[in-house]
Amino acid sequence: MTERINSNLADHRHHSKYVSHQDVIHKCFLTYYGELFKNMPFQWYVQNIHDSCSRKGFQIPLEEVEFTVKHFLKNEGRDVCPHCMDKQQ
Repeated sequence: MTERINSNLADHRHHSKYVSHQDVIHKCFLTYYGELFKNMPFQWYVQNIHDSCSRKGFQIPLEEVEFTVKHFLKNEGRDVCPHCMDKQQ
């Protein structure tokens, strides 16, 4: 029982190092934007990163995840169509 409590405390401390929603989103973005996932649709990144943030205990609005992921993809040289928000230009 003590191990489980200590494990939960360690997990809580691990997530406390994030100082903003953008930090959490960026950490998740780095996980999903790897060698295998560089050509996924924009909405795929948004949904998976949003879900990942939720699993970490952060309830970030989907619109904020969308805006931030769009910014990170632009930094990677990938523009997202502002009209359909899903197709690479």
